[in-house]
Amino acid sequence: MIKQILFIKRNRVRKKAILYKQLFLLTFDFTSLFYSLLVIGYFLFAIIVEGNVNEQLTEIMTRLETFSMGYFWIIASVIPIIYVVQSFKHPGIHFSTSEFLLTLLPHTTQQVWNVLVCERWLKAFVKYLFGGVILFLFSPISLSVIVLYIFLLFGINVLMTIPQWKIFQMHIIYKITILIGIILFNMIVLFFQSPIISASLIVFIIIVNIIYYKQITTNIDWKKVTAASDYLLWNMALISRATKMKFKKERQYSVWQRLSFWKKPFPYVKESAYHRLWHLYFEKNVSHILQLVFWLFVLLFVLIFIKNMLFLIALALTIHIFTTYSSTLFNNRLQVDIVQILPWDLLAFKRTFIKWIFGISVLFLIPLFVYIYIHFSIWGLVQILVVVVTFITMLHIKLQKSIEKWEKINTSYEVLSIFCYGLLLLLVFSDPYPYVLIVACFIMGIIPFFTKKNRLNW
Repeated sequence: MIKQILFIKRNRVRKKAILYKQLFLLTFDFTSLFYSLLVIGYFLFAIIVEGNVNEQLTEIMTRLETFSMGYFWIIASVIPIIYVVQSFKHPGIHFSTSEFLLTLLPHTTQQVWNVLVCERWLKAFVKYLFGGVILFLFSPISLSVIVLYIFLLFGINVLMTIPQWKIFQMHIIYKITILIGIILFNMIVLFFQSPIISASLIVFIIIVNIIYYKQITTNIDWKKVTAASDYLLWNMALISRATKMKFKKERQYSVWQRLSFWKKPFPYVKESAYHRLWHLYFEKNVSHILQLVFWLFVLLFVLIFIKNMLFLIALALTIHIFTTYSSTLFNNRLQVDIVQILPWDLLAFKRTFIKWIFGISVLFLIPLFVYIYIHFSIWGLVQILVVVVTFITMLHIKLQKSIEKWEKINTSYEVLSIFCYGLLLLLVFSDPYPYVLIVACFIMGIIPFFTKKNRLNW
């Protein structure tokens, strides 16, 4: 079986090499490339010789070594998050259609899986070892620290193989729940900074491996696995950009459509129909939405422990970015498929959309509550109120502008917009000057008057 897999890998690499060679020959001119490399090399040499690159690099590496040893257990508990995030799109093992065809021969899926796992571990070890050698040769980081992190990264890669494989099979709700759970666990680790708590996560992962080791090939959606692996193997970004042709995954029925309750008689009520349309739309664009939400969440979470004012600035930016992104989603939905053709009740469409947005935005309250817990005061409760009121008002304003654009109605919301951004500004300065929240309370008190005046539908 190993010979067959090596044959597949060898021919796959050969085919990719031919494609990249053709791309290189069509894209680059050897003469221009040669002179361009000479110019770039000259500038790099001049920067290294004339500048203090070596001294600055040594200082950065020394700080990095101190940080990596001081927060070793925190880093060890954070790394598994990467594999959980990867499990949203990939099972962690390149079990493509070619490898799956080997199961038609006298080879079991377990045998093929074992070989592919060994390949994953070997690649990871070589990659981390190569990186460690580069650091040892060109940086002042001590050999003991490099070896420690090589074994840490390789060990977590081994331990997360089975969990990533099994999480990939789960429904998106369970995946999100697991991701939130491990992030909350890391928040506890950061708060207490206890090696015992961090080590308990490693122990838990080991237990998960023991439990699921004998269930590796049971309850597996092989079509989903092979489709994801094929996409990852053959989705070559450079070639896609050059040819302007994207490699697309094989279309499959969603998990929702395979569940029994999805097949029940549909209640043809306006709200239910709109809710179903939004469900399909969010499911189709879930990867883009999750990326934005994840990075905003990480930004807020990290800044909690750096500086209070930076966290409040990030919180204000998050409100602006997410409400703007939400209005963009709303506009885009009105311009695609059946929604673009048939007449709709836009206010009811907006109400169902807002329910989805509120459900997603609850995640941003987690770092806010952590911030309030760490810096608890009566002003913190007012800050929560300012965040909620500003977010809701700003979201309604931007969605209402979108609706009136379609209905060709021109209503001015400049005063309300000024109030919203004024509240965000007061929120930012509420850490050094908490009494500005009194002004924020006054603004929140008069906002309902202007919403009623502008007939803003809540």
